[in-house]
Amino acid sequence: MINKRLEDSKVFRDNIHGNIQIDYQIILDLIDTDIIQRLRRIHQLGGTFIVFPTSEHSRFSHSLGVYALIRRIVDEVDDIRNNISERDQIVVMIAGLLHDIGHGPFSHAFE
Repeated sequence: MINKRLEDSKVFRDNIHGNIQIDYQIILDLIDTDIIQRLRRIHQLGGTFIVFPTSEHSRFSHSLGVYALIRRIVDEVDDIRNNISERDQIVVMIAGLLHDIGHGPFSHAFE
């Protein structure tokens, strides 16, 4: 069931987005998968961190940030909140979370 809510929300702390709240079991289950967890080891900006030490963020934190932005849009934009089913809102949040799962290390350097 895609819209099963957690009894207690889970929260990730992010330097840019602040507290990122997870309310749905499917989102938490996806975050806990190996394919999402491997994103912790991949630099979002490839080798840029060598020249710019503050660009250390991972694809994992980037993906959580995209999820957080989409969650805000779904929660705060009246036209979306009122005209899209809860299931479709969750699907859009999942798409934001998963948008980078196909990227490998330094993938932007090879594009």
